Amino acid sequence: MPRKRIVPFLACSILAFSFFVLIAFGQNKAGDDFPLTQGTYWVYQGFVRSAVKGADVGKTTRVTWKTEVARAIRRNGLTIAVVKGMPGDLDWSEGTVAPKLSAIIRSRDAKFYLIEKDEAKSVIAQIDNPRYSWNELPIDDDWFLELPLAQGKKFCDPAGMQREDGEYCWVTGAGHAIALVNVKGIPPGKQVAYRVEFRTNPDDMEFDFVPGIGMVTYEYHHHGTIADTELHLIEFHAGNSTP
Repeated sequence: MPRKRIVPFLACSILAFSFFVLIAFGQNKAGDDFPLTQGTYWVYQGFVRSAVKGADVGKTTRVTWKTEVARAIRRNGLTIAVVKGMPGDLDWSEGTVAPKLSAIIRSRDAKFYLIEKDEAKSVIAQIDNPRYSWNELPIDDDWFLELPLAQGKKFCDPAGMQREDGEYCWVTGAGHAIALVNVKGIPPGKQVAYRVEFRTNPDDMEFDFVPGIGMVTYEYHHHGTIADTELHLIEFHAGNSTP
């Protein structure tokens, strides 16, 4: 994924594969590394801070946000999920917020690509077209995740891969324990998560990813004009349908 506001999701996430998946969500199959079945949803709480004209201190708004897999299908070995309300849609720079439709594509080798905005509309419009060629999708510009995760993994286009400063590329940190307390739909206990970050000169995005669950946190921070988003998971529901 290029520098788009997800996540610019999708945040959100990692794996000591089967073992950690079973810990993270007991009845899930090991293949549910990033649950993208139709009907799956995540509910987040947190805040959005936006600039106020003429003021040095921004306005903070508490938010509850739902991210939902509206549809999921398979085409040419790819899984294509239509996702409504990726966390990056929480951009209040223009004064309004509305969930948008994005497409997440999973390749055979567990690479995940996030397609947003007008590009997502084009892909979603072709989802039922049997003659549409999926061979040109996905592209490295949209690559934001690959499982299993491990410290130091990077996801971006070839130019970003060559950068030594780690900017303009999704970069994976070390696995760490995370306590998901009072999250509806998830048994209480510690999980293993990886933080995945995308940093540029003007801003940064990051999410914590837990296998079998997905993004459990999401953050966006602008380094100039006040614009911040911080979310944490409060509810998770796994859909039952298989694409």
